[in-house]
Amino acid sequence: MTALKIIGILLLIFLLISLLRIGAAVRFGDALTVRLRVGPIRLTVFPKKAKKAKKPKEEKPPEAGEKEKKPKAKRKLPKLTLEEIFDLAETALGALKRTLRRLCRRLRFDPLDVTVVFGGSDPAGVADAYAYASAAMWTLMPKAEELFDIPDPSLHLRTDYEGGQTDARGTIGVSLRICDLFAVLFTLAIPMLKWFLRFKREHRDDAPAHKGAGETTPDGDNQTKEPEERIA
Repeated sequence: MTALKIIGILLLIFLLISLLRIGAAVRFGDALTVRLRVGPIRLTVFPKKAKKAKKPKEEKPPEAGEKEKKPKAKRKLPKLTLEEIFDLAETALGALKRTLRRLCRRLRFDPLDVTVVFGGSDPAGVADAYAYASAAMWTLMPKAEELFDIPDPSLHLRTDYEGGQTDARGTIGVSLRICDLFAVLFTLAIPMLKWFLRFKREHRDDAPAHKGAGETTPDGDNQTKEPEERIA
């Protein structure tokens, strides 16, 4: 009974962790700020805080008699043939397409708050830039809302005909659940892992055969060397 309770508690903890959201938020305007989000935790990664300089550690000279460890020789994979390269590309593109489709459905853009003010000394140029940006926004935003989860978009375009400069400011945040992240990674990793295992299985017999105790003659006969007799 105690083991079942422990397993239930672990499953509940895993479920709660998998429902947490991870992501990042970028704030731009007067200054650029980038913050990471892991559940309720917020961590500013840019601008970085100044760290105190640490004293460099003194390296100890190797003691006498201590041998240096030699790196182990890694087994090289066989070279890909042209047919295998095409097979790999087809597998990767198919997996990437399914991954992007699944990723788009799970990404959430919240907040999405952007304000752009078009300014300049030429009123005609300002009006043209505003018209092009408005057309692009009204064309792309409905498609973006179909692909991604955007609960409350807030996009504002304005004009400044008094000679001001074009300015953009706002906050853009993107996140997804941890369980969705694992689902996306599995969608990409499983087809690639299947291809790699198939590739290794097809090249299993390409490894050089180990030589036996005997030597092979040009005629194909296996001859063994008899030990020399000691003269008493």
